[in-house]
Amino acid sequence: MNPWIRGLLIGVGLSIVATVIVLVLRSEEQRRFLQDRFQQVLVVLPEPEQVQRYAQQTADRMSQMAGSAKGTVQETMKRVMPSGSNGGMDAIRLTSND
Repeated sequence: MNPWIRGLLIGVGLSIVATVIVLVLRSEEQRRFLQDRFQQVLVVLPEPEQVQRYAQQTADRMSQMAGSAKGTVQETMKRVMPSGSNGGMDAIRLTSND
C-alpha cells in the first residue's frame, strides 16, 4: 500500500477515535464509569516496590540460568573435543573470559 494512503487512513482512524473519546467524555455518566474503572485498575496493579522486586528476582534467576548453561557448554566441549584439537579449548577460553 502506498505510504501516503496508509498515513491518510491512520490519520482518519485516529480522528475517529479521538471524536468518539470526546463524545463519550461529554456524558457525565460515562465519565464516572471510566473514572470508576480506572480506580479499579489502579487497585489491581502491583506497587512499584513489588514490580522492582519481581524484576530483580527474574534478573537473578536469568543470571543463574546463564551461568548454568555456560558451565554445561564448557563441560560438553571438554567431553566432545578430540584430544589433539585446539578448537574446543579456544571455545572454552572464549566463554570463560565473560
